[in-house]
Order: sequence, then C-alpha cells, then structure tokens
Amino acid sequence: MLLCLAKADDPVGTARRVGSLAAALGATCDMDEEQVIRAALARMAGVAMRYVENHDEAMDCAQDALIRAVNAFDGFEGRSSVSSWLHRIAVNCALEQLRRRGRRQEVSIDDLMPTFDDSGILNDSLVVSDDSAETILQRADARAAVTSAIQALPESHRTVLLLRDIEELSISEVAEKLEITQGTAKVRIHRARSALRKHLEPLIAGGQL
Repeated sequence: MLLCLAKADDPVGTARRVGSLAAALGATCDMDEEQVIRAALARMAGVAMRYVENHDEAMDCAQDALIRAVNAFDGFEGRSSVSSWLHRIAVNCALEQLRRRGRRQEVSIDDLMPTFDDSGILNDSLVVSDDSAETILQRADARAAVTSAIQALPESHRTVLLLRDIEELSISEVAEKLEITQGTAKVRIHRARSALRKHLEPLIAGGQL
C-alpha cells in the first residue's frame, strides 16, 4: 500500500477502508486497488497544483487529502460521486496550505484593470467581461491559453477565480473558505475576471477566442 497511508489513523481499519474507497473508484480486484488509489492521488495533486503552484506542496496536499478520505470513508454518504468528494477534500487541503504560507507580497494587477479617459469613456472594451473562466474554458481551442492566464494571476485572485468559476462555489461559500467578506470576494472575482481577459486580449483581438 502507498507509504503515505502508513500515517493514517486506525491502522487496523485502514486496509478495509482503502479497499472500500478503491472499489468505489472502480477497482474490481485486489490487483487494481493500488493502481486506482495512485490514480486518485495523482488527480488530487493536479487539483492542489492549481492553487499552490509548487509540486512538492501539491503532493503533500494530495497525500493529506487521501489520508483524510480514507479515515472518513466510513462516513461517506454518497450525496455526490466519490471523485467529486475527493476533489473537494483536495481543494480544502490546498487552501489550508495557502493559509499556512501566510500573506505574501503580490504583484499588483492594477495594470490589467479597465481604464477610462477624462470623459469617463472606457479606453478598451475588451478588458471588461462578465464571462466566467469556466465559460471561456469550454472553448476547447482556448483551454491551454486560459489555463496559463489563470496561473499567471496573483495568488489571491487566482484562488478566488478557481473557487468561483472552476469549482462553481457561491459567493458566500468562496468568502467562507477564504475567510473574507462577501464584498471582498465579489471585488476580487471581478478584478480577477478583468485581469484574465486582459491577459487573453491578444487572442481575443485576433479572433482566436
């Protein structure tokens, strides 16, 4: 079994819960069990990587998420798919890792915000958008560019965009997870979407998005 699971609580029950989790993820025999768990671990690391942007930290988050999932699997009620449940645990672990880092000095995104002339007319209509990141990502040809643009955003704006537009959490849920007010969450989301569109402006102007 994976070494990270050696840290799981209740060693006696761990093997049983791992087997149940693997079966819920599609394992059909004991030989499939570790392969399925490893695949789930890799997916959770990918989720965490969106937030922490560090391979080692993403793997730590994924291992922590897997241990939590194994320990809690007896209480899984099946209200969502197991994959969705694991995804949410990975996101929570990644957010906890960001909080442990503490507040970092971030690059300002003011240069990516809409600007207005002296008469109050918007200088560039391309930079204002109510489109969510997920809406733009649905265009297959835009996926790589949008993913890169999201990752280029400062941490606080990238995180709120991921939670709102990719994870599709409500404003109140985003605020709760980030321990900020709903007003602050709304402002960050608007600024992050505007900055994202500014990053994509050359592709938009060229008709590629």
